[in-house]
Amino acid sequence: MNFWLIFVTGLTTGGLTCLAVQGGLLATALARQVPISNPPNRGHNQAQQNLITGVKFPDNPLPVVYFLLAKLFAYTLLGFVLGAAGSAFQITPTAQAIMMLATGLFMLATALNMFNLHPIFRYFVIQPPKALTRRVRNQAKSQEAFTPVVLGLMTVLIPCGTTQAMEVLAISSGNPVTGALILFLFVLGTTPTFFVLGFVATRIPRNLRQAFTVLAAFLILFLSFVSIDGALNLVGSPLAPSRVLASMLPSGFGASTTPQQAILVDGVQEITMVANDRGYTPNSFAATSGKPIRLRIATNGNYSCTSYFTIPSLGVNQWLLETGEVAIDVPPQERGTLFFTCGMGMFSGSIVIA
Repeated sequence: MNFWLIFVTGLTTGGLTCLAVQGGLLATALARQVPISNPPNRGHNQAQQNLITGVKFPDNPLPVVYFLLAKLFAYTLLGFVLGAAGSAFQITPTAQAIMMLATGLFMLATALNMFNLHPIFRYFVIQPPKALTRRVRNQAKSQEAFTPVVLGLMTVLIPCGTTQAMEVLAISSGNPVTGALILFLFVLGTTPTFFVLGFVATRIPRNLRQAFTVLAAFLILFLSFVSIDGALNLVGSPLAPSRVLASMLPSGFGASTTPQQAILVDGVQEITMVANDRGYTPNSFAATSGKPIRLRIATNGNYSCTSYFTIPSLGVNQWLLETGEVAIDVPPQERGTLFFTCGMGMFSGSIVIA
């Protein structure tokens, strides 16, 4: 097993793909959960005066460090468990969708609380237990550390597609120490990307933090929709926002302008596509009802979330080869639309059966 390659994968592809999925939690960890509006009065104390239009960003990178250490610990522990459990432990697409939906809703509520839309969203703010706070002499430091640690641990619930591939590698190792080492090295490789983003946030001059605060709130809001959209894609819902938008503007959202017709070979309708870090190409097909379908999916050095191919309505869940071709046979279908997607619901497509 090439542990160096695992680290490099985290340092390159993994850092970017995980940031796309977990960046909202990092932004939430940095933003103190106080509404953007209603700035403090001049008579408030110094700690309150440090608030810029309601949301306080730390002046030091320690919260970023807390977040990353908690994330590294959580994934190392997960790798240990996966290695021990072997092939008996695997997250199903449905379970993944539920976790992504829950996380997306949490980030949505966080963003709405930052915009001060309604007092009810304040209940979604993560705070230390009162008993824990009383036992810590420095309450401010406890508050500063608790939220990043909790959110860092939460990242284990929404692994990106590349992380999922590493989790499968940990499972296949059949060894708890090897499994822990695999995820430790991979997540360690993703750390520089997260730290740079977080450190930049802590270094922003105070007179610019108002703009960054608003930007952070919109980022959390956007990533919450991305997470919710991915969850809906994973359960095959036609109401997923990306699918609705793709149907309205097919040429602008990665879908083929004209569905590619399946080719009939010895009575089987064959569909050929390529899976890479940009999605599935092509991703829109047309087939005929009453005849079996064979999907041929080619890959070439693919570690992205497209490595896990699923057709939710048929219960088809298939890991693709790193390099090579995988054939998936689908029995004859009635008229309708089959939606397929990657393991994170980020890249999807359809087969229209007439």
